[in-house]
Amino acid sequence: MSRAALYDETGGPEVLYVGEVPDPDPGPGQVAVLVRAAGINPYDAKVRRGFLTSRVPFPRRIGSDLAGVVEAVGEGASYWDGTAVAVGDEVLGHGPGAVAERVVTQATNLVRRPKQLPARVAAGLHVPGLTAASCLATIPIGAGDTVLVGGASGAVGMLVCQLAADAGATVIGTASPRNHGFLRGLGVTPVAYGEGLTGRVLRTGVVTAVVDCHGREALDAGVELGVPTDRMVAIAAYEALEEIPAHNVERSARPPRELSRLATMMADGRLTLPVAAGFPLEEVAQAFAALDSSHEPGKIIVEM
Repeated sequence: MSRAALYDETGGPEVLYVGEVPDPDPGPGQVAVLVRAAGINPYDAKVRRGFLTSRVPFPRRIGSDLAGVVEAVGEGASYWDGTAVAVGDEVLGHGPGAVAERVVTQATNLVRRPKQLPARVAAGLHVPGLTAASCLATIPIGAGDTVLVGGASGAVGMLVCQLAADAGATVIGTASPRNHGFLRGLGVTPVAYGEGLTGRVLRTGVVTAVVDCHGREALDAGVELGVPTDRMVAIAAYEALEEIPAHNVERSARPPRELSRLATMMADGRLTLPVAAGFPLEEVAQAFAALDSSHEPGKIIVEM
């Protein structure tokens, strides 16, 4: 038996508790991972609150993003590139119910963790990293582009900003004034969100693409700025997409090799995803409360 974050009913962070769960052996193509750290995401909170449908019976586990070490290997388990997984491999990626001491998952959900990349940093990369990469695969960005990124100080937004800049684009990002210094450090021109956004953006450059990582404000600004809707993409503006024929993006659009590439960029210092706060497993409810209220850039991490 090992410990995992669990909940018996939908609700706020207070429904979470730590309990013991069985430790099944990995099946064919699977591995068991001893989790060092798990990243939590707004999606996890929405499922826990019942805002998104889940058919998983109670008690439910929570989380998906992790970094850890392979403890056991099922028959034929291999990474995305076909190489065999070995006990002792340091990995990062996806595992169902990742906020736990031990997780069994498909080997193809994982990639090797570069030695220079700390586990607590790698743990938060999977969902925001693949979502950001999917955005820029949906509307390819390069030199000569000026990209408006809505919600630029969130985990997905800051990665979109950095990937766009790495591709040679000029980046304008919306954020609250408290996070403008952080964005400038990433080479982003920050603008305050809220009323008058279009005018503030016009004073900084001519926008050729929009990536909205929060709500719909950047999409609306893009329409006012005359950006073609096929050069606009959103990850959270579901109602707006009924009115604005921009692209919707899902992280599943990107293969595991993309996660490996992002991990290498982080290890090389070309990409940053700071840890805003870390909590022990026993404080998982506090970790999700921090996720709900945090205004600091970076990830909330649960460490085992």
